[in-house]
Amino acid sequence: MAPLRPNKTFLQGQVRRVHHAPDGWGADVEFEVEKSAPAEGYEDFLHATPGSVVTIFTAEPNTIETGKSYTLTTSVLGGPQGERVVIQGVAPSIKQGHD
Repeated sequence: MAPLRPNKTFLQGQVRRVHHAPDGWGADVEFEVEKSAPAEGYEDFLHATPGSVVTIFTAEPNTIETGKSYTLTTSVLGGPQGERVVIQGVAPSIKQGHD
């Protein structure tokens, strides 16, 4: 397997579901994408489109909640079982309210 190039993608959207791992470590997150963009100087391996749902692994499932909106920093990592998308950072998305 060829080594992965540096990649980092910012995703904005909403958590649809959090599937905790059976062994209790980490979780897979179903995330509905509103916006997707590569970080400056990095490649975007996800190419997620608005309205698509991506599954992303998190080692810290207590940092996110189903139904809430976030901006996620993600990367595609390689391993002996193949590639997977992982969350590297979580920030709450601020929705603009109506006055």
